[in-house]
Amino acid sequence: MLNETSFSIYPYVKALKILSGSKDQVLISSSEFASYIGTSQQNASRILLKLLSEGYISREVRNRKQLVTITAKGKELLEREFSDLSLMLNRQESITVSGWVQSGLGEGRYYISRKFYIMQFSEKLGFIPYLGTLNVKVKPEHELILRKLRSMEGIKIEGFITEDRTFGGVKAFRATLKDINCAVIFPDRSVYSDVLEIISTEYLRGRLNLKDGDEITVTVTGPLA
Repeated sequence: MLNETSFSIYPYVKALKILSGSKDQVLISSSEFASYIGTSQQNASRILLKLLSEGYISREVRNRKQLVTITAKGKELLEREFSDLSLMLNRQESITVSGWVQSGLGEGRYYISRKFYIMQFSEKLGFIPYLGTLNVKVKPEHELILRKLRSMEGIKIEGFITEDRTFGGVKAFRATLKDINCAVIFPDRSVYSDVLEIISTEYLRGRLNLKDGDEITVTVTGPLA
């Protein structure tokens, strides 16, 4: 859900999104932006500076105008609000995402095998996962759905610190893959932007006879609030 800070920022990011359309970019002056949002030019300039300093937009000054681009952080804010509204209006109970199986970087086994992750997976998801993840490169037309998922709260797996390193938190959602109960996970420090990582009690590649390039569909069942 939106906190107080994001709630105060959201209307202005939304306004820039409307002005920019599908390109997420608009050439505009502070006076034009002020006119659009119904405020003074001085206040509009302050708003743009705040959005810039907090990473919701980037900009490039061009003569008396500025080329404003909505950043990934700004789009995530819009997706989070969209998700909240979708849940309230549509009472969405599941989300379906399709993509192609691909090999990961080989780090899934190491991270999932950490004791404090395993304890939380067992407690919060109800199972101890196979030590590895199934990676699915999401179809381009489903990347918006993926960003929507990333913006939801999910089940929080807390990070922790050991003697030699820090392990980040993980967001998880219960899911099913060909009637097999599993979960999709989003590590806070993930290097992926268009990939779903799936964990299960089973070695999914072996159980489903999957190889790189095979197309699969995952149904995320919750919690989606």
